[in-house]
Amino acid sequence: MQARLFELADAFNRLFDLVLDENVDLAAVEEGLQAVEGAMEEKVKNCIGLLRELEARRAAFRHEAERLTRQARFLDNRIKGIQTMCVQALDAAGKRKVVTDYGTMRVQNNPPALELNEKILPIKWFDVVPSKYVPAKDRIKEVLKTGKEIKGARLVQGRGLRIQ
Repeated sequence: MQARLFELADAFNRLFDLVLDENVDLAAVEEGLQAVEGAMEEKVKNCIGLLRELEARRAAFRHEAERLTRQARFLDNRIKGIQTMCVQALDAAGKRKVVTDYGTMRVQNNPPALELNEKILPIKWFDVVPSKYVPAKDRIKEVLKTGKEIKGARLVQGRGLRIQ
């Protein structure tokens, strides 16, 4: 018996719901597709529509992800700027810590970060990674912490804002 057009549309709408359900695996979708009765041309036509709808949604999600990434980058920059202003204000006031009802803001030294100039760093401070040299940052940092000097490397003490 040939399925009516509205029956096919209803079956494909249920199939579309299955496709969008993250808890349903592809095998269940395939079973649902095979269960739809009707002429091959109608099935193919509806599959094309299903694929085009999924592709359009994927493109919309990717576009939205890019938009959200741009917004997150903007907010990252704003946060860094405001944190810098807060550090400067605390430094200007001669305070290291301020306690409020919202939380405590304090300025403290970050762990030393390694700054390298690989152009002048001696070769003995590089690890061999297949086909290229990579600075042995952990080894270099440990040596610098003992007070020894290494040409092309130094420890840099940064500061950061902590909000608890």
